Amino acid sequence: MNDEPPSDADLLRDYLGGSEAAFRELVQRRIGLVHATARRILAIAPHLADDVTQQVFNDLVKKAPALPSGVVLAGWLYRHSYFLALNAARGE
Repeated sequence: MNDEPPSDADLLRDYLGGSEAAFRELVQRRIGLVHATARRILAIAPHLADDVTQQVFNDLVKKAPALPSGVVLAGWLYRHSYFLALNAARGE
């Protein structure tokens, strides 16, 4: 019996198969990474980090079906958080 938790790839696959619970687990697992990245970039406007965090996960919902097979989801989330936070900082 395998007692290891599912990988991000497993959760993403399950989400794409219709499992909202898998998406919730993905968010729970990676929200700290996304929010911390946004806060680092938005040190001048930390109140925007929550908005960036929400937008990252909204974008994941939209873009998940088109993500390449084998994508490292933590890397995608980090990079997307970074770019959205930079854009928010420029707008501030």
